[in-house]
Amino acid sequence: MTVRDPMPDAFVATPGAAPTRVEEGIVALNGMLQIARALAAAGRPIDLSGLDHHVGRLCAQALDLPPEAGRAVRPHLSALLAGLNELAALLAAAPKED
Repeated sequence: MTVRDPMPDAFVATPGAAPTRVEEGIVALNGMLQIARALAAAGRPIDLSGLDHHVGRLCAQALDLPPEAGRAVRPHLSALLAGLNELAALLAAAPKED
């Protein structure tokens, strides 16, 4: 099984502009999800402790963005949600250990 990257496009910062904390958080969480999906697809155990904290923090940061910036990251947040849903589906389909 191949692990795909649900992120539609990598963030490309405006020349001379630093990426926002939200953009950095999305990239970091997407990386974590790629690893988790690969491990889950291979039937390996994964530790998801702290994931809810990271997602909650990212959502709070996104709410603090100005409206225009929030609209710009919306597709990337949606892709991140799709990645989380894909991981959940992989974990739900995994054989249960006794």
